[in-house]
Amino acid sequence: MRYSLLLLIPAIWLAACNQTPKSNKHDNPSAAVTDSSSNSTQKPVTADKLIVPGKSIGQATIDENSADVIKRLGKPDGGDAAMGKSVSIWYANHDTTGYQTMIYASRQMGTADETSRVKQIKITSPWFTTADSVHAGSTLQQIRQHYQVKKAAYYNKGNQQYTIYGTTQGIAFEVDPQDKCVAVIVYEPDSQASGVYLPFYSNLKVVE
Repeated sequence: MRYSLLLLIPAIWLAACNQTPKSNKHDNPSAAVTDSSSNSTQKPVTADKLIVPGKSIGQATIDENSADVIKRLGKPDGGDAAMGKSVSIWYANHDTTGYQTMIYASRQMGTADETSRVKQIKITSPWFTTADSVHAGSTLQQIRQHYQVKKAAYYNKGNQQYTIYGTTQGIAFEVDPQDKCVAVIVYEPDSQASGVYLPFYSNLKVVE
């Protein structure tokens, strides 16, 4: 009997080591609307999570056909459209309390090419990161180590003020009252602040 127990213990230990952990809403990093908050600063950033100022975030690229983005990300969970302009919103795991991916697109109506093209991309998930490890969750001090930012706009949420710090490189950072980044926005380089951030906010005040 004692010999049988000695054989059984290693078998149980091996089974436990090989068991696949149960998934949860933080274990879906395969899409651009992932809800995972893990970031690795030790390995090169993979394309699906890379933020490139002025160019792209993950699977969405500035100036590409917005219909192609929707094909990749799936049907948006929400949004709005009018007069050739649209904002599409995806929530991580389709949960409105989860991280957001927002895309603003517009078309040149009345021209030969009326394709709706991506003009701005906003994400709140810390899973996305720049090559120099700046992401949602970084502090303003950490951001300033890599980017020359300038206060571009602000808005109030409840009794707290959130500030957007822009750059001429095509990337901006939404920062909470504790100087923590809560969202990253990518857009065309050298765009004017008054036209960049407004599509994502209803009560934004632009700093001239």
